[in-house]
Amino acid sequence: MITSLKDYKPQGNQALGVVIFVLFWVGLILTFFAMDLYDSICMPLSLAILLWILPGFIITPFLYNAVPSQKLKGAGKFIVLLISDVIAFGGIVLYVVLAIDYYNAKDVPLTVKSFPVKEYSYNKPRGSRVKTPLATISYQEHLKTLSFTRNTMEDTLNYRHVELKTVPGALGYDVIRSERLMR
Repeated sequence: MITSLKDYKPQGNQALGVVIFVLFWVGLILTFFAMDLYDSICMPLSLAILLWILPGFIITPFLYNAVPSQKLKGAGKFIVLLISDVIAFGGIVLYVVLAIDYYNAKDVPLTVKSFPVKEYSYNKPRGSRVKTPLATISYQEHLKTLSFTRNTMEDTLNYRHVELKTVPGALGYDVIRSERLMR
């Protein structure tokens, strides 16, 4: 009979549970950094989502029996483990791929191109009264949404094109060095 926490001896691999817990928080933080890098890389959104989700789906069946759980069993345990694995391992993989492409990009050749704006929208950050304009363009057969923090929504009515200065990334996806609205 257990009379105190000192008498409690959990079953299973407790060290693996701690490692998964730490990786979850590392993956969550790196997911936010990856979202920032994604704004500067011309990669299809579907590929970025696949890089984020796929590692969790691959590793979850291997960790299912190894991770201890006294309260969760069956499908509930699988779903919770899948979500934590997607965040942990997917966030790390996505950040590493985007960081390799972004930080190892060569500064030459710099390509300057103009793209017609497909759609304007806006983003209003929390706690701010200013609306940040967003312009959606078609870049290499996929849509890319760009944020223009220096402009106002009224400015976007006068602009029809976006000029992008890009360099080739280490993995083949273009890295945006600068963008500006053009008439």
